[in-house]
Amino acid sequence: TGIIDIELTDNHGKTRRLTDLEGKVVLLDFHVFATEESPARILLLRELYNKYHAQGLEIYQVSLDPDEHFWKQQTASLPWISVREEQGLASPTLAIYNVQAVPEYFLIDRNSNIVGRSQSFKDVEQSISQLCR
Repeated sequence: TGIIDIELTDNHGKTRRLTDLEGKVVLLDFHVFATEESPARILLLRELYNKYHAQGLEIYQVSLDPDEHFWKQQTASLPWISVREEQGLASPTLAIYNVQAVPEYFLIDRNSNIVGRSQSFKDVEQSISQLCR
């Protein structure tokens, strides 16, 4: 139970800790922007964020892109927390969270408990809706 903290620098140069989001519903998303699927996934995340942010949803997105400049360009207009793991796919954070493939996400409740992982986006939206009540 509970989450293991992640502390990384965001696309604005600020250190962001996952544990600072306690009290919010968090979608922890491990992502690579330099993939063919990325634009469609970002659109889905944006829909979820726009619909549920006011009700307490936050997205903490961990980029595993090797190119920092590219990552900053891709995240410049995103409204949620976007951090980058410099070690990319060799990140110890991936091992800690047992991430076997990317993209991967975890749903975290307001008490910092992981309550879901790799569900379909329809199921994630239903879970987010229930958690944000």
